[in-house]
Amino acid sequence: MKKPLITFMVVFAIAFGLVAWFNIEKINTNAAIAKSPAYVLATPEGITKRTKKGKVTYQANFSYAAAGASYKMDSHWFDTQEQAQAMADSPVQIAYATDKPADGVFKTDFDQRDPGEGMASALTSAGIIGFFLALLGTAVLLYRIPSLRR
Repeated sequence: MKKPLITFMVVFAIAFGLVAWFNIEKINTNAAIAKSPAYVLATPEGITKRTKKGKVTYQANFSYAAAGASYKMDSHWFDTQEQAQAMADSPVQIAYATDKPADGVFKTDFDQRDPGEGMASALTSAGIIGFFLALLGTAVLLYRIPSLRR
């Protein structure tokens, strides 16, 4: 019983750390943008097609110029090319902090953020997500590596 519990604890620690790091980075980026916001219109660069396990998805690619440099930003993955093309054809704004133009987010995503989100909610969600990822990861590891079952 020790090895499955230790396996769960290790997988949980890794999953919790990664999810917490991602949530905290998102909160810090949004806080920096809220303190000194700047907005710029993005230029569409094209559409990327990805085929994975027979499923085709599309992504709209953008670039924006800020503080004398050029940066790239990609949308989330769409199921159809028409959805990606519609996003590429519409005007898209990028929100960024004036001191960190490389850390830009889509203005629509920035406007939809929860301003009251803090470290407690980030760590709570990381704990919940980490727990379920650890359950799944432990089950897979115990199935694939029989020596961990003893």
